[in-house]
Amino acid sequence: MVDISGVRRFVRSVSATGVRAKTLPVRWPAERQLTATFLLLLVLLAVALRLVPIVFVPSLNWGDEIFQATEQAHRLVYGYGLVPWEFQLGMRSWLLPGTVAAVMQLARLVGDGPEIYLPVIAAAFGLLASMPVVCCFLWARRWYGLAAAFAGAAFVAMAPELVYFGARTFTETVAAHLLVIACFLLYSADPAPSRRRLFAAGILLGFVCLLRIHLAPAVMLVALWAQPSLWRARLPALVAGGLLATAFGAVVDWLTLGYPLVSLWRNVLFNVVDGVSTGFGTEPWNYYLLGEAALWGSAGLFVLLAVLLGAQRLPHLLAAAIIIVAVHSGFAHKEYRFIYPAVVLVMVLAGLGIGQLTQWAADWVTRQGVGRQVAGALCAMLLMAYSGGLMFQVWTGETMVHLRSRVHDNLLAAAYVRQMPAFCGLGLYGAEGRDWVMYGGYSYVHRPVPMYWPEDEAELAAASPAFDTLLYTVPPAPQLGFETVACFGETCVARRPGGCIAQPMPPMPFPEALRGLEARSARLESLPARLRQNAAP
Repeated sequence: MVDISGVRRFVRSVSATGVRAKTLPVRWPAERQLTATFLLLLVLLAVALRLVPIVFVPSLNWGDEIFQATEQAHRLVYGYGLVPWEFQLGMRSWLLPGTVAAVMQLARLVGDGPEIYLPVIAAAFGLLASMPVVCCFLWARRWYGLAAAFAGAAFVAMAPELVYFGARTFTETVAAHLLVIACFLLYSADPAPSRRRLFAAGILLGFVCLLRIHLAPAVMLVALWAQPSLWRARLPALVAGGLLATAFGAVVDWLTLGYPLVSLWRNVLFNVVDGVSTGFGTEPWNYYLLGEAALWGSAGLFVLLAVLLGAQRLPHLLAAAIIIVAVHSGFAHKEYRFIYPAVVLVMVLAGLGIGQLTQWAADWVTRQGVGRQVAGALCAMLLMAYSGGLMFQVWTGETMVHLRSRVHDNLLAAAYVRQMPAFCGLGLYGAEGRDWVMYGGYSYVHRPVPMYWPEDEAELAAASPAFDTLLYTVPPAPQLGFETVACFGETCVARRPGGCIAQPMPPMPFPEALRGLEARSARLESLPARLRQNAAP
């Protein structure tokens, strides 16, 4: 913390001479400017790092970040895009795709095409992802001082999982960042937050539930953590804010799906009751714990210590993280991204623990005769260097390298294709058998041409007259006439001479458990009738 005791003594000594009014304004603006500068640097660092795995070295964690958000936004803004079964059956809210569409439309003020709107979308979501950094900084500054706050918030800014997931267009990531902001509004400096802060926190918590209903138990814990004697003063504003957010979500579903909040109950019906989610794979109950242990290794011991220190200040964040992991561990289908909200809460607590360690170390160094400000800066730099080394070790470890390289070559190939001269059809062929997921859809290719994804050689031979450009990881038969023009790792681009013979595009895959609804999907499709023709050409 900045030491102003000397300034105060000087002010008291000269107050009789009338200098007081001239002295205080000199010191306080300097401290505020330093705080603002540190905070700006942390935000810029956080956003820049979160652009790396999406813009500078693009990768895809899971197809949902494209086809549940960016692809649907592309369909709204540009009029064409693939429509997965979730949107055919109206089990996804348009809150997130609509937000992405708004950002995509704003990006057109600068220029057109994926080279513009993809970085803009990533930057917008990266900016939201920097809010846990800001919250950690403000919490730590109040408790431990400026230098400790910078060290702790820098940890959150550089945390590998937060860098990897932070700017991705998942409902989990957006919900996680809103949850942290809501926690800050509820548990900041004032033990009795104003009704305005409570109302704003209620709105954010309401949107958290709309985006990811699985987080509702954690949201309830956060909202009710205060002493029961305070509930009467806190809950009305919180509930009012939550109801307002719920009403907004209900109206969005009503306008786009036909019924208020229909995306929530259809999600539960199809995934839980009909068991669709288990068709995408199941994992044991300890999947998330084993995954975190494999990712962090021995570095996790230091992080765990920091988390426990931070939890002394904000125990409800740790309790909420435990509930999130427990709830998601109870479902058979598990994906790493599902527990991202818990990871964010834990990393914020670790940042606060780093701040506590910085303060303790600075106190010890100060007792050795070093100035308080110098001691704080020195200890902050040492802890930042140590924690930064641990996180770089995790970032370059086998687990994270595997995640960071997922679909990287395919996205580079898709970017190459969109720069090519005009073509009349695009084929996607490889060992996956569902290669439509692997290339970013129309939001990456950005060409209004038919797209095909044959599953085997026979289908490839039958469909090849419909496209003259092919993205492949398994070479096509020579007699089909395709010649390779570029390769990106194991993914290559091939062209053939001649035009295209019109063929209907293959239907989007449909879960086996819902085959009976496939014929009804046209009237259930999650857009008003006037926009249904904006599916892929």
